Amino acid sequence: MKVTLQPSGHIIELLPGERIIDAVRRLGFDAPQSCRNGNCHICAANLISGRVLQHGTERSRGELFTCIAEPLEDCEVEWQGVLAPDELPLRQLACQVIDIEDVGGDVCRVLLRTPAGKPLRYHAGQYLLLERPDGELSAFSIASAPHEERLLELHILTREPSTRELVEHLRTQRLARVRAPLGDCCLPRVPERPLVMIAAGTGLAQMQSMAQFCLHQGFSLPLHLYWGVRHPDDFYRAPHWQQWQQEPQVYLHQVVSDTPEWEGRQGMLCEAVCEDLTSLADYEIYLCGSPPMVYATLDALLAAGAVQEQVHSDVFAYAPRDGV
Repeated sequence: MKVTLQPSGHIIELLPGERIIDAVRRLGFDAPQSCRNGNCHICAANLISGRVLQHGTERSRGELFTCIAEPLEDCEVEWQGVLAPDELPLRQLACQVIDIEDVGGDVCRVLLRTPAGKPLRYHAGQYLLLERPDGELSAFSIASAPHEERLLELHILTREPSTRELVEHLRTQRLARVRAPLGDCCLPRVPERPLVMIAAGTGLAQMQSMAQFCLHQGFSLPLHLYWGVRHPDDFYRAPHWQQWQQEPQVYLHQVVSDTPEWEGRQGMLCEAVCEDLTSLADYEIYLCGSPPMVYATLDALLAAGAVQEQVHSDVFAYAPRDGV
């Protein structure tokens, strides 16, 4: 028996005779609930389709109480506030701008402080939406890690007039309105496999969050971080780079694609990874970049032996292609 929860779209599988609230609890969902006799109304939902048995009465529409409703067939219900395992509530915050630093490569490192009180919960690797002066929202990876508590760090490339205007707005107003957290390419917990992190440009922000989280949690498996740009001047001052160089299990790689005179490593990021690692099936792999870059890298990694289920990117959600 299946119950589809709206507006989240989550689908839960019920055991024979199981009530909806019991299935949700068994599967690790977080849902509004309190009593178990249908009197408090906290777990109330609206039956969109299907049939349920409640207090000995069959229902096919209207309000139901998930603590006592037993589906008789596949159902669809509207139930607000339900979160899947590892899913966190989306919040709107007004944050204090505490610093804006030019770190080179036309990138500004922006530090925000969330309001005191109830802390923002997010997973390493998630992103936020930042409100622009015109009210529109732009997505930026959260470069800080969850253990940094009220601090939120962003890396903003300022080559477009709109992003320069945004940074100046933050500098002047000293206030940032954000919505967070978002994104399922993240680390709710420390991985059990070694890691490959592949970042183009300011995609390093997402990888910084995950790397800092892993190191803080005592991750001891190999962690390969590949950071690629078109020109050497595009590399900016990554705040933890020197610290990472001291970690014995962390391997750092900087790759330049469009500057033949660069004395360091040249070429595409996927080429560097495939040259270095012969057993890609052993790794969890995280990608951050433009959709064309991510899909080109994905194709190269899969051809070299990576396991598709172990390759992760937010691009797969916001710019999907057939077969991914």
